[in-house]
Amino acid sequence: MALEIVEVTGPNRVPFLVSNRADVVISTFSITPERQKVIDFSVPYASAVQFVAAPKSVQLNGQDDLAGKRVGVTRGTTGDTVLSKLAIPGIEIVRFDDESTNMTAFASGQVDIVVQEPAVITRVAAQNPAKEIEQKFVIAEFDVGIGLRKDDDALKAYLDNWVRTNLQNGELNRIYEKFQRAPLSEKILSAGE
Repeated sequence: MALEIVEVTGPNRVPFLVSNRADVVISTFSITPERQKVIDFSVPYASAVQFVAAPKSVQLNGQDDLAGKRVGVTRGTTGDTVLSKLAIPGIEIVRFDDESTNMTAFASGQVDIVVQEPAVITRVAAQNPAKEIEQKFVIAEFDVGIGLRKDDDALKAYLDNWVRTNLQNGELNRIYEKFQRAPLSEKILSAGE
């Protein structure tokens, strides 16, 4: 069987799995209790950190500073879910259908604050140096796994073995460090044992 890569967005990852349009989802897929009700995950292979980012001129030290502000998020992501659950007075959550649209809106000034993973923030900051974009604070951190349909025990065993093997041999840590510029957490590395 040949590998077929299917592009997904935050909101359609779970539907693609449950409707058999994809066999696995590997796209910084955070393991959350809500998702685990519908699909299964491999053992964690990384952590996904969601930062609040804004231009240097915007003072943000914690979630309370988001009161009354417009914040861009990618619809259906953990950043969207976490931000939506916070009781922040007057916050306006502006949802975009994909990371590109969210970050384009941020770079063009449609929103001054965004929730996103560090690698994307770093790339957009480098492309827009005049905006002086910086990561302000972590709003969420979740384990990341490979998503698959419920009760596919053989595939889950295969994926778990693959993740553990590549955690033990250091390959997943090398890849993570290359793109995130930081090592995997000890919690994730111990999942490979």
